Amino acid sequence: MQFEIKSRTARAVLGLDGAMLNSLKKDGIEYLWQGDAQYWGNQAPVCFPIVGVLPGNEGTAFGKKCVMKRHGVARISPFEVLEQRPNSITFVQRSSDATRAAYPFDYELRIKYTIVGDTITNEYIITNTGSDKMPFVIGGHPAFNCPLVEGEVFEDYKVVFDKVLTHRPLRPDHETGLVDIDTRYDALDNTDTLWMKHELFEELDSMIFDNIASKCATLIGKAGRGVRIEYQDMANLLIWSAVGRPNFVALEPWTGISNCSDEDGVIEKKRGMTILESGETTSVKFKITLI
Repeated sequence: MQFEIKSRTARAVLGLDGAMLNSLKKDGIEYLWQGDAQYWGNQAPVCFPIVGVLPGNEGTAFGKKCVMKRHGVARISPFEVLEQRPNSITFVQRSSDATRAAYPFDYELRIKYTIVGDTITNEYIITNTGSDKMPFVIGGHPAFNCPLVEGEVFEDYKVVFDKVLTHRPLRPDHETGLVDIDTRYDALDNTDTLWMKHELFEELDSMIFDNIASKCATLIGKAGRGVRIEYQDMANLLIWSAVGRPNFVALEPWTGISNCSDEDGVIEKKRGMTILESGETTSVKFKITLI
């Protein structure tokens, strides 16, 4: 089931399956990757309560065993519509026997999308509904068509940050998804611009800009079309495309990162972890602007 929200200049379609974006359009142009199983069949999954992977898909959280595949349980568990208005919609997922079998904590996750002008705000509202402390990270995973305009190619696009970056990115292993914390890569170093090349993603996986100083990144092509991501609440930004030269780029704001080589699978000690007390609520958001 799908739902539409819109402004005077743009429209978004959201799916109940995964409570995620299915379409983003402006001026008749589809900005969001539409999925292709040959490369990557998804579009914009929400990653919770982990981002990336755990070693062997297992870990512990305050002594409780957790068994979760890549990006956690939220994206593969049911949501309901809590509220809908012409320019916004809120989905809700509550812990269940199925989620507790993988992640033994009680929670409520609300995902609210609001569109104003050419900007859609993605807000994640997390409540610990259980009696124990609850650790989690959360992140967005939207992928955008690249190119957007006929006559352009992938290599006509670049990601421009609002600050020069002097902190080189990490990269997870293609097969395991785990991150060697001692190895950094010079894909972008002491500049604010990263040109897109398929070769960037063939031998290595995503670029993880951890603890990133920049809080705004723009994917832009030579015709001036693109998307801007603003992520004040997120410590990390990932840039990714799949193997095989597909025409998309994912810009992923995350509060944490995948399991690192100096971490042992104890979830509450992982980088970027938020720990909610019983009854506590927190929220994080990021914005996507269609250019």
